Amino acid sequence: MPSFSRLLKGISLGMRGNSSHQFDSEPHHITAAMPKVLWIELTSKCPYDCIFCTRKIRFGEGRHLDFDIYKSLINELDFPEFIGLNYSGESIFYPHLIEAIQLANSTGASSELVTAFSTISVELLRAIVKTGLDRLAISLHTMDARQYRDIYRLATLELLKERVDDLLRIKLEQHTDKPRLDFCFVAIHENLDQLIEVARYAGHVGNAEIFIHPVIGRHPVSHDFSKELSANKLTDSFKEDLRKVIAVTRKAVPDIPVTVLNPDINLHPRLGCSPAYFAPRLPAGASIHTCDQSPFESVHILANGDVVVCEVHDEVPVGNLHNQSLREIWNGDRYQEFRRKYRNSEIPECCDCVWKMAFLPMPWKSEISAADGMSPQLLRGWYFNEGDTSIWSRRESLLALENSRRAKRIRICGFLSRAPKGKINTLRIKCNERDIGCIANPGGSERHFNDEFLLPVRDSKLFFSFFCEYTFRPVLWEINSDTRDLGFALEKIEIQ
Repeated sequence: MPSFSRLLKGISLGMRGNSSHQFDSEPHHITAAMPKVLWIELTSKCPYDCIFCTRKIRFGEGRHLDFDIYKSLINELDFPEFIGLNYSGESIFYPHLIEAIQLANSTGASSELVTAFSTISVELLRAIVKTGLDRLAISLHTMDARQYRDIYRLATLELLKERVDDLLRIKLEQHTDKPRLDFCFVAIHENLDQLIEVARYAGHVGNAEIFIHPVIGRHPVSHDFSKELSANKLTDSFKEDLRKVIAVTRKAVPDIPVTVLNPDINLHPRLGCSPAYFAPRLPAGASIHTCDQSPFESVHILANGDVVVCEVHDEVPVGNLHNQSLREIWNGDRYQEFRRKYRNSEIPECCDCVWKMAFLPMPWKSEISAADGMSPQLLRGWYFNEGDTSIWSRRESLLALENSRRAKRIRICGFLSRAPKGKINTLRIKCNERDIGCIANPGGSERHFNDEFLLPVRDSKLFFSFFCEYTFRPVLWEINSDTRDLGFALEKIEIQ
């Protein structure tokens, strides 16, 4: 958290010239002390030549990330929540892969590896399982053998299926559920009929989840994607075709979760007071709340050491780890300037990005209720699904409330997740950087709470931070397919 004096400075800047006192928040309010979500490109080398991939065009033969650089940045992290060891290259060819996974796991973060997989050796696969990697996401775009060769231009579908069988066998031998297996499906016009077949295969290998990535057109490739894309956005006809295929797949294979990772598939996005995905260009008067790769808590590290804010801006580094530490870059002038422009909707690429969450600003409020939907005053570290009666936090979270009456108490109502067996979960609460209390859960199930705390300050704008000692991932307890790391569920918080 930034110092309280910086918070007050941010408030004055955000409110200047705003007679309606609409809610606004400067980047100082939101930015984590160090990134919580990291995508680290271990290598930009890859033997595959997938028809939709721009890696070869941009990086040629590619390079490996300097392992000393990797170790240094891992040592800098402070309670990271997610580390993905992948980007443009094929991570299984990184010479220090096993050590890289082990170091990522040592931070306590959830670890992920995305791979085309078919060329992996059984020996490396066995070593990966031993690391305790949390998630192995396999790129699988078809179950047709000829089409597989046409898309990947390397290896075979049969070889991939053999390696998946090896993975399941090794996990059984090692008596482990890790890594969790799921499939990434890049949707193009030619393979839409294969989604249902991939879903059936996912059921055959243990009900693996499917994440759909409609093809994107950020950089030119030789393959013709005019049926899918127009001016780098999905065409309406392709959206409709994809939506129909997804509906048929979900009906035919209902046990397999199918998630689309591109809000642009929504034909009729709504813009309101609650932050929500809004794929069209941001209209005047609206604000960006956050996005899938938020500059306030996430970062990308490329194999050459470049630090970039997200995939859309991966050609504009804000620093390089060969010259500076990650902490210096994260708190440096270029990153701060980017966040300022992002918050003020001054970056055209962000205003046009389909992965942004936007809202219409409203006046500050002294309470937040999950029943009212997502609030822009939930600043960082929150999950939200429309229709939920509570809003789950991640391990660390932050929100803001108005206290114009200078009230003395705050009431918080919600659920605190369980802790590992034999442990006690605690939720530590601060207001404007001052401790105000703690909620404990010593049991083996969620604990409902409805507690009041004294406010340490009477300031008109209050910033509450929360930290959970443990998070809870339902899929690991075989409760459901929810793979989120859950801290506490907020039902309502109000100044009293």
